[in-house]
Amino acid sequence: MSDISQGVTLFLLNGIWQITAITLLALGSARLLRRMPARFAHRMWVLAMAACLVIPLATVLIRQGAARDIDGSYKQASPLAEPLNSTPSGFTRPFRALSHSISVPPVLSQALLGAFAVLLLYTAARFLWMLGRTRSIRRRAYEREVPARLAAVAGRCLQAFALRAVPIWCSADVPVPATIGFRRPVLLLPESFFTNEFSEDDLLSALSHEFAHIRRCDFILNLFYEFAHVAVCFHPFTAFIKSRIAHTRELACDEMAAGMLSSGSRYASSLLHIAQSVCSAGQSHSTYALGLFDSDTLEERIVNILNKTNENRTWRRSLRLLAVFLVGMAALGISAFSLKLSADNAGLQQFAGTWECKYQGKTFFTLKMAVQGATITGTAVHPDRLTDVDGELIPGSDEDSTDKIVEAHASGRSLLLKLAHANDASAPPWPLQFSLTGKEEAEGILVADDPSERSSDPEQAPPPKKPWHFQRVSNSQ
Repeated sequence: MSDISQGVTLFLLNGIWQITAITLLALGSARLLRRMPARFAHRMWVLAMAACLVIPLATVLIRQGAARDIDGSYKQASPLAEPLNSTPSGFTRPFRALSHSISVPPVLSQALLGAFAVLLLYTAARFLWMLGRTRSIRRRAYEREVPARLAAVAGRCLQAFALRAVPIWCSADVPVPATIGFRRPVLLLPESFFTNEFSEDDLLSALSHEFAHIRRCDFILNLFYEFAHVAVCFHPFTAFIKSRIAHTRELACDEMAAGMLSSGSRYASSLLHIAQSVCSAGQSHSTYALGLFDSDTLEERIVNILNKTNENRTWRRSLRLLAVFLVGMAALGISAFSLKLSADNAGLQQFAGTWECKYQGKTFFTLKMAVQGATITGTAVHPDRLTDVDGELIPGSDEDSTDKIVEAHASGRSLLLKLAHANDASAPPWPLQFSLTGKEEAEGILVADDPSERSSDPEQAPPPKKPWHFQRVSNSQ
């Protein structure tokens, strides 16, 4: 299994349950914030979307690039960090190693990679198409003389939201007011807004809502959310999170805009009147322009405005912190309890067989390995003492010792083996890094956390500078 297909498989498998858990926790947090201003719930849903991308991605990076030896005792960085098999030996696992191994056939992994690539390309193409259509709508918009009453209302909104002058253009492509752009935003109005069809309250409600979008920089932020959704589009709950982001964004702008009128009921009445006036034209969702009725939840928006209450600041702060705490702690816990892939049988088979290492023409180290399911088992026969001569460990005794493989970590063409005395359970295991250099050739080298002086026993010897050269003499153990 290639690193790319393995990484994508890890991302998808962990993302399926991690995103589900994040969404459920975000729903619980949203319930805590239901009586708070909508901007708090909006930030919480944005945090949830970020977690849906970061947590599965961090799991892949930890598993493939930043993992260390499972017991944390060997501080030498190594890509060989995935356990294939182990026996109880009192090792303490690090926090991020609390995971469950699963076996995925290479064919299924390749199929997942292909399906994800197709879905990713489709979603990315749709993202670019909608972005291009948005730019096209802006190009087709045109300047038109702004009526005095509309200009006066716009001036009041600009002053209230502390904004610089925003161009007001006419567009036949938008049925309701919409904003486009972030560095030089433009307010697009349908032709009906340049006539006397709407009252001053209607104009004030519509323009203040759109200027609230500009004040919050919602256009560019929405593009970031859409871009993040492209990477996690395989999970249906991310579409739900994206819809909640859009909904709470509209609620937050409603709350800002309602302050421009004397009461929330007047703002709600204006929204209803505008909606009735433009309902025949419909609302397009094929662009990233932020329209007045962008979330199709007008009823909820009106109820939110009419039921708006002022909560005690202490309770508000406490609930905000609690919601962030729930999502944040859940993200940390979810990243720890992750799935990992056990090596496939075909990948392990390349190590199987009897390997011999010779010194002065005489075999002194025999390593026998066999594949059982998704694990490697075997034994190692070597002198019970080794001597370091010019950075190379050579036989220091004629007596042999037999060790068994108690743990193995695989990465590509390399293994990190842990060998322990077959008849002495109290003896600590010692690590041997075994790397294939050819079809029937390999190199082995001891690894340790500290090159301090030790005895010449295998489990005590310092890391040699020269590797042992092994030759496969048989394909069976």
